[in-house]
Amino acid sequence: MGLEVIPKTAKFKAQNIEGAPPHVYFTDFLGTRDEKVPNPIVGAWFRIEKGTPATPPKYEYDEVGVVIEGTITLKDEDGGAETTVTIGDSFVIHRGSTIAFSSSDYGIAFKCGSRLMARL
Repeated sequence: MGLEVIPKTAKFKAQNIEGAPPHVYFTDFLGTRDEKVPNPIVGAWFRIEKGTPATPPKYEYDEVGVVIEGTITLKDEDGGAETTVTIGDSFVIHRGSTIAFSSSDYGIAFKCGSRLMARL
């Protein structure tokens, strides 16, 4: 199949995955599943609610995102830079970075990264 379409309601299906804090939800929805492809890509919905900062492991891939609802605060754990992004703002997380995510209310973002789609 050359084309896949996911409805806008998919953002409500983001799940809390094992090992994530209880206020963080993340689900891959579109992307490369073939492990032999040299340049994989994946699109994912990300939702964070008010709570302690969540710091995933160091990014092994580049990722870009756009905030769809709410606010998300991003803090570079390596360099200390911190910024809050709001509806319509785009961001990039560079490979090798460790970023803490938090929100004073909630935030939803669509993110796209250079990795294989997670197997659920």
